[in-house]
Amino acid sequence: MTNKYQEPAKPLNPEQTRAWLSTYARHSRIYAWGFFTVVSALIFGLIWWELGEINEDLIYSFAFSILIFFLLAYGSRKKTTQTWTGNIEKMFMKKIKNRGADGSRYITYSPIAQVRTQQGKKQTIRLTQKLYQYFSLGDEVFTISGLDWLEKTTLDHGERVCLACGNPYQQHSGQCPRCGAPEPDHTTLVQWAKK
Repeated sequence: MTNKYQEPAKPLNPEQTRAWLSTYARHSRIYAWGFFTVVSALIFGLIWWELGEINEDLIYSFAFSILIFFLLAYGSRKKTTQTWTGNIEKMFMKKIKNRGADGSRYITYSPIAQVRTQQGKKQTIRLTQKLYQYFSLGDEVFTISGLDWLEKTTLDHGERVCLACGNPYQQHSGQCPRCGAPEPDHTTLVQWAKK
């Protein structure tokens, strides 16, 4: 955020963009492993507290819970460690049936985009409502390893997507107004995704 005594943020140049991408990816791995370590310690402590002693049951319970946790983390992380480009083939609202705390049932809708990558694979991506309005059928999009969100290869309408938080914002504003991430050079991002 800026105040009246600071210069407004400026978009990153190509060199700064490459450095930011490398740093962001490294930090996301550090945060992910840090989270895994903290949760693992909490799981161990909870099982120990329940059993009251360190014994074979604790070791097996802990190993099983860590295995499940690791597989879930690996599966979700696998999607964010891929760099690809592709075209949006289909956009739709997925119907989700829910049950309230009082037992009542209700339906919500989740925006989805299906992308055919240049390698021919189909990627199904959950979108926010803002991103559902931002993207259109046929848009060429890309994603970069370590970042969670799609972006268009050709920007239009004066907007772009923050690759850190997924918030659409005005081009050339220097940083995302939602999370404060810097605005990377778009041409460098596209080149990075296509290499």
